[in-house]
Amino acid sequence: MLSIATRNPALFFRFILFLAFLGHGLINLELSPSIALHIKLLKAVLPAPIDPLAACHVLAGLDISLALLILFKWSPKYTLSLAALYLVGIAIAGWSLYFDKENSIFGFAEIMRRLPWILFIIFLYFQAVKNETKYHLLRIGLAFSFLAHGTASLGLLGINEGHIELATQIIPEENVRDFVFYSGISDTIIGLFIITGLFSLWATRIAILWLVFVVYLSFSHAFPDGIFRLGFLLAAFYIAIDVRCHSKNILQAFSNKD
Repeated sequence: MLSIATRNPALFFRFILFLAFLGHGLINLELSPSIALHIKLLKAVLPAPIDPLAACHVLAGLDISLALLILFKWSPKYTLSLAALYLVGIAIAGWSLYFDKENSIFGFAEIMRRLPWILFIIFLYFQAVKNETKYHLLRIGLAFSFLAHGTASLGLLGINEGHIELATQIIPEENVRDFVFYSGISDTIIGLFIITGLFSLWATRIAILWLVFVVYLSFSHAFPDGIFRLGFLLAAFYIAIDVRCHSKNILQAFSNKD
């Protein structure tokens, strides 16, 4: 099974994006308590007369449509471009929510949360449209997910309410904030190792253990959240077994040399 994945990375990551958009769409259909966060995101960017819950239902149709279009590789040039633009819009909404809540422009974690999916899309775009396979984009995408979660959990650059809500399922309320804070330290360290390429293969393998736990908690919280985060876990599995994802350090990855 692992060799099948490494021989077909585009198919594997199309499936991962299918899970991400499907899970997001099901949340927008009010099948998870996380709909409350989506409503807050939309309130941060939509004009007051527009009902954010109705907008969530509309976006659910877009989410599920994109999930299927990406999975079945329908017109990838246009489908992937639309998906990337949609995620940029969600990133702007996340940043706007942080600005409204904290009165600060430094909500970078809310942007970083969406970068993994954007970079996975760029990976697929390069392969489908330009016939280029840039494996380092996958590793960098995974790194941003840990950096976003880590810095937000530390109370820096992002909102940690969702982290606290998830942790309350297993941690006594009086210890939740400490747990989230210390998990933020470990997530940030893992993210830095992965993004720089320094011991990134081993850091990714350690990351898998944490993601298994997070996915378990997510499914316990609501199945759409579990579906959504299962994509992160599968991405980490792939990046842990394909050494091509670790062939460039961060300086090489962002240089003009292929």
